[in-house]
Amino acid sequence: MKKNFFVAFFFIALSIFLFSMVVGICFGTERIRFAQVWQALFFSENAEPHVAIIVKDIRLPRVVLAGLCGALLAGSGAVFQGFFRNPLADSGIMGISSGATLGAVLSAMIPLGLTCTSAFVQANLTALCAFAGAIATALIVYAVSIFHGQRGDTTAIILTGTAVSSFSSAVTSFLILVKDKELYRMFNWTLGSFNGKGWEDLFLLLPATGIATLLLFVCSGFLDILSGGQQTAQALGLNLTTARRLVLASGSLAAATGVCMGGTIGFVGLVAPHIIRRIFSPKHRLLVPASMICGGTFLVLADTIARSVAPPSELPVGIITALVGAPFFVCLLFSSKGDNHA
Repeated sequence: MKKNFFVAFFFIALSIFLFSMVVGICFGTERIRFAQVWQALFFSENAEPHVAIIVKDIRLPRVVLAGLCGALLAGSGAVFQGFFRNPLADSGIMGISSGATLGAVLSAMIPLGLTCTSAFVQANLTALCAFAGAIATALIVYAVSIFHGQRGDTTAIILTGTAVSSFSSAVTSFLILVKDKELYRMFNWTLGSFNGKGWEDLFLLLPATGIATLLLFVCSGFLDILSGGQQTAQALGLNLTTARRLVLASGSLAAATGVCMGGTIGFVGLVAPHIIRRIFSPKHRLLVPASMICGGTFLVLADTIARSVAPPSELPVGIITALVGAPFFVCLLFSSKGDNHA
């Protein structure tokens, strides 16, 4: 009976996710009917040229990016919450979001003519620097925490991540004030936005997305074993050091890739795992993939709202996730009576 419930849930969740993507393609500055979307995707020779361009070249890659970004942020949040046994854990607890933002801001300081003439590198410099900043931050946090205390000490990791996050945010604020010409673009990055993203951005991050997703699924099994305690995990033959490193690596890579896709977007990694955890058991083999579907749906719908509220302008998607996610998260906390599981 329980297995049938899980299968039914995943089928319904995937259906809602696909429906949200269709909604994301239909709505925006110019509303497009579903029949036009269908024609543009599968019978493009019969579609109106401008509709085909909007659907295939602008909105489709955007909603795919938003879905993948939401999935990665939610998966990262689910993994970090399980690892740290902290219901408030997400990519911010490792300083990854702040590190990625700092990397993106630093990209504005690089004189392109002196670095590389490659059009690919120039076009994707911000994403590449953000990714490097996120990964570098995760490595620094883990290295300092090991030097500070015991290997894999979650308290040391949390404290180090908080310190590194604060330092990165301070440097970012200073650089934005100094580089005032880049203020608007960097401001959009810090609030999250998929504006102007296309197929090239998606293909650039597909390899990291695939690796991060695979690692998240592998680590979900480790987290179920670790939740029983160190002695139980060792009795089952689990190498604790390797498992912990892999969990941190998977969560960090997923968060770094998600931030590169859409910028600094909050609450996705917090809200999605909590929603799924309240629907069925907190086993990570089910929690992680279900959270990724939920997070993808949430961010696709948030991005759709962001570009539909005040056309032709659009709001940063991070504003929408905060406006929706913050009250919803508070309601979840107040309604979770006696739920002490992280």
